[in-house]
Amino acid sequence: MEEVKGQKIAKKFLSSIIKTGKIPSTLLFSGPPGVGKFSMALHFAAELLGDKKKPLRGTHPDLAIVFPEFEGYEKNEIMNLRINKEYFKLRQKKGSISINTVRKLQDYVYVTPMESKWRIVVIAHADRMTTEAVNAFLKILEEPPENVIFILITPEKLTLPQTIISRSQLVNFEPLPIELQKEILQDESIHRFGRGIEETLFLNSQKDMEKKIEEVFFDRPAKSRIKNWSEEITKEWKMEFLLRFLQKLVEDKYKNKELTLDKAWTIFHYLKNAYLYYYSNIGPEKIIFYLLLKV
Repeated sequence: MEEVKGQKIAKKFLSSIIKTGKIPSTLLFSGPPGVGKFSMALHFAAELLGDKKKPLRGTHPDLAIVFPEFEGYEKNEIMNLRINKEYFKLRQKKGSISINTVRKLQDYVYVTPMESKWRIVVIAHADRMTTEAVNAFLKILEEPPENVIFILITPEKLTLPQTIISRSQLVNFEPLPIELQKEILQDESIHRFGRGIEETLFLNSQKDMEKKIEEVFFDRPAKSRIKNWSEEITKEWKMEFLLRFLQKLVEDKYKNKELTLDKAWTIFHYLKNAYLYYYSNIGPEKIIFYLLLKV
């Protein structure tokens, strides 16, 4: 796990449970996108399975990796995007983990391990399980099979049902310092930094939208924004980028004393609501209209 940059606290905890052998049946890795959660899960699995190569490629028979189903992408393509630091390209796409996927897991976890004492299941974006999938998954967690470890990965633990959180050992992952991101990326063209590599690459992938978003939300009064609003804007503005970029703008403007603390916290409250609407599958046109009205 030392290959993963940063995350000393998470590494220390995971190393300690490996040494003691007291490994929870369900681990919940929570933290910003691109801070090492998925990589840590694979390295952790590699240590438990006693194989330093196949788990990192996702090819070990006792390791199952579950991604949301993104239209037009096969599982191996998603894995390659992860390996090549291009997973941020999927952030604009709505993908979900279906009940059929969980049913396949039910068959998988009750089979005897082939090459080790463990069977490990890594679920990326566990927060994207459908309601039916969550209910089916809870049935597994209620009576977890012996020698099976689930590693759930999510950017925000509160987007998961409390019934899953309460059955999981939480492992928090911290944002990556900018200097560490620069060391990892080695790219002088990066000019905006988020909380992690994936978020940073995502923020720098939509440079053409930055100026317009800042102008609309910080240089125009709300009445003017609403007057010029149209549903066409939802085609131009990608929701995931809009929410994260606005959050970053507010952070920067507060640090530069362009916003008071009260104003910044008020905007963060509206952005939090917008994120909840987004994860609840409310239409982007309604979320954008809400932001134009409130921010």
